Amino acid sequence: MVGDITVELPAVDAAQPRLTSLTLEQFLAGRSAGMDLVRLILAFLVLVSHTWALGGFGDEPPSPLTPRFLTLGGFAVGGFFALSGLLVGRSALNRAPRAFARSRAVRILPAYFVTLIISAFGAGLIGWIHDRGTLRGFFSFAADGPFTYVGRAALMPIEFSHGIGDVFARSTPYGRATGNSWINGSLWTLPYEMRCYLVVGLLAVLAPRFGGRRVIATGLLITAVLAAGFHWGPAGTTFVVGPYLDAQLVALVFVFLAGALAAAYADRIRLFGPLTVLALIVAVAAGLRSLFFAEHVANAMLVLLLPPIAALLGHAAGVLQGADLSYGLYLYAWPVQQVIALHDWATSPVSFIIISTVFASMLAAASWYGIERPLLRRWKPR
Repeated sequence: MVGDITVELPAVDAAQPRLTSLTLEQFLAGRSAGMDLVRLILAFLVLVSHTWALGGFGDEPPSPLTPRFLTLGGFAVGGFFALSGLLVGRSALNRAPRAFARSRAVRILPAYFVTLIISAFGAGLIGWIHDRGTLRGFFSFAADGPFTYVGRAALMPIEFSHGIGDVFARSTPYGRATGNSWINGSLWTLPYEMRCYLVVGLLAVLAPRFGGRRVIATGLLITAVLAAGFHWGPAGTTFVVGPYLDAQLVALVFVFLAGALAAAYADRIRLFGPLTVLALIVAVAAGLRSLFFAEHVANAMLVLLLPPIAALLGHAAGVLQGADLSYGLYLYAWPVQQVIALHDWATSPVSFIIISTVFASMLAAASWYGIERPLLRRWKPR
């Protein structure tokens, strides 16, 4: 979720064609700030979607494209993976493997590790003191203690451990609804995203010999077969590939590789063209069919639907002044919302959204200016 994306690639010539005649490649090479704004909006939509569950206001709002099957948060996560595949896939195909791996590690891991510590020893500690009125017993190396939480999550396992003891389990609406401790539930997407990076990185290694378009298309086709297997023959598919893959990973890799394939053909795709209209029609039709088609096909179509929106928002994105706050907002929204719910600071979804946005944005800004941007500048490719 979601942590993206700063890709440094050669810029195109200053003489740009009109917006309506741009190819996707020309738009991406121009490094429009609109992409930062779209990702920030997606991160905000995750916060908005989680407001209903974490604040105890009922079911999450539905996806605008697939309202029968996905939530607003599901739509936003799909958008993140589609755009991530587009930008990271382009990066992988244009960089040496070592430079690609380093850029991904620098962009994702430092801020993620800091978030784990703040989630455990910030939000987790606040919840512990609220429930017990004392620090006693918190700083434990037990299996459900904060140190184990950080250590396990730092390894980015698919089977993510979201709790510390019973913190938030009895004192927040979401905890009472699930019966579990949820310190930072949004982090579940990061292990999947890192595995998507690994997949596209391995495909990029084969690209010089077999061609980037061919290897990405082949990877997408194999992923589609696996997705179909998990859907129509789950028992047999799980028996064969279960130790290495699960249906959720395959679905997200499919959307990610759809983005990477669009990157491979970006010079042939018009930003505002018939393909964009076709993608919208396909997304809506898939969203009416089933959860399977909504998660795979409709979300994959976002790779063609979101860049035009980013292009239209390019001038408005100037207000960000180069700050990419989307990753930090995504990382910190959940623990901030849990603390707000813990203390009953909001009585309606609107007030919950406003308060959580303010505090999560402050942490996102601290993450960007204190961790992400300095490291990106320090490790900028030369």
